Amino acid sequence: MALFTLRPAKVAASLVVALALGLATACSSPGATTTEAASPAASSLKGLLPTEVQERGYLTFATDGNYAPIASMDDDGKTLVGLDIDLAKALSESLGVEIRVENAAFDSIIPGIEGAKYDAGMSWINDTEARREVVDFVDYSEDGSIIVVLSTLQNPPTTLTELCGFKVAIQKGAAVQKDVEGQVDTCKKAGKPIDLQLYPDQGAANVALQSGRGEVTIIDEPPAANLVAETDGEFVTSGEAYGKVHHGVAVLKDSPLAEPIAKAFAAIMENGSYAAAFEKWGLSDAAIDEPLINGEPLS
Repeated sequence: MALFTLRPAKVAASLVVALALGLATACSSPGATTTEAASPAASSLKGLLPTEVQERGYLTFATDGNYAPIASMDDDGKTLVGLDIDLAKALSESLGVEIRVENAAFDSIIPGIEGAKYDAGMSWINDTEARREVVDFVDYSEDGSIIVVLSTLQNPPTTLTELCGFKVAIQKGAAVQKDVEGQVDTCKKAGKPIDLQLYPDQGAANVALQSGRGEVTIIDEPPAANLVAETDGEFVTSGEAYGKVHHGVAVLKDSPLAEPIAKAFAAIMENGSYAAAFEKWGLSDAAIDEPLINGEPLS
């Protein structure tokens, strides 16, 4: 697998990346930037979108721009780059509407969907039963989580059951938070409590390890491999990955957006842009064969 490209994890308060249509579509006329330049397939999918979305001409997606190579800030500190950004561009072309990607704190994404601030969240979000109570998922990838530590840590934990007595720095709201919380009582009873520290993003959790405030973090496999590769071994993985799950685009529960987004994923899987994006970011192993809605194939 190719090495990931780590981008500086800088925080932007409210960054919007406008993902214009017609940027590499064979049927677009020169200089076209409107939905009329979309392919017949895109026009068909656009018709599945709610009338309100069709009329305004765009969707707003939220992502956490501190999670390379999924999404992070480019060297200019202003531009979002990463797998999810490239996929959003491809989805935009297939749907026939613009997708505007806003940088947001991870734990604010689902509340933002509930509050109608965002139409969707696309940030390598684990599709879990608990989250399905308020959102539906269009699943587009699959991987597990893994423990990451500094290479200088002696006798690091290799499994969740070995976290007792360690300072564990976790991105607030991430699914792994519940994994660690599930060990808290056991470790407390054993007289070796876990010092669970929650941070606004993964970049801050990584800094906690570097400063000595934390000793262990747990993240998805791609960002973990990226972090190891781009820090020349300062960080290392410990043990094996666990808990393989699907990641999806989150939309409001029972939203009419799930079907057209899923069909747009099917379209980009068929035309090759999905596979190309995963290959570009070294994530081919996390690709799946077909989009799913809440873990189930399209009907």
